[in-house]
Amino acid sequence: MGIRTSAAILVTLDGRYLMQLRDTGQQTFFPDTLCLFGGALEEGEDPEAGLRRELREELELEAGGIRYFTQLVYDAIYADGTIRQRYFFEVPIEPGVIDSLVLHEGAAMRLMTADDMAEESFRFVPYDFGILRMHMLLRRKDGRTTATEDSLSADRS
Repeated sequence: MGIRTSAAILVTLDGRYLMQLRDTGQQTFFPDTLCLFGGALEEGEDPEAGLRRELREELELEAGGIRYFTQLVYDAIYADGTIRQRYFFEVPIEPGVIDSLVLHEGAAMRLMTADDMAEESFRFVPYDFGILRMHMLLRRKDGRTTATEDSLSADRS
């Protein structure tokens, strides 16, 4: 499989999402857009372990309670056309913790409601927005996501 990445759906108990505003640099795909925190996995790295590493590097966040949500495989037509496999994990976060985070990657971070995201939907990285929308719909359905220990594991290929 081509490039593998992991992403965190950082969500508060009241359903707000912590988003990263991407840099505007020339080496950044989708510059100046909103996306989930996360990044590329190292060779042989487990998706959850890679996400934990990325959250430490990007935010100095020691995440607990990470739960696999879903994955997406797509052709990176915006880059070199190779296959990307992106794992998404739900990561609960307390609003009070957000003030202690240290941003090391990206231009900014924003805590956003569903209404905030709807207003700025064209400013999101497309694949992250689709997964966020699915997460919101599942939360609305039963007050929480349907991801459980019995759900599909991140090891699926």
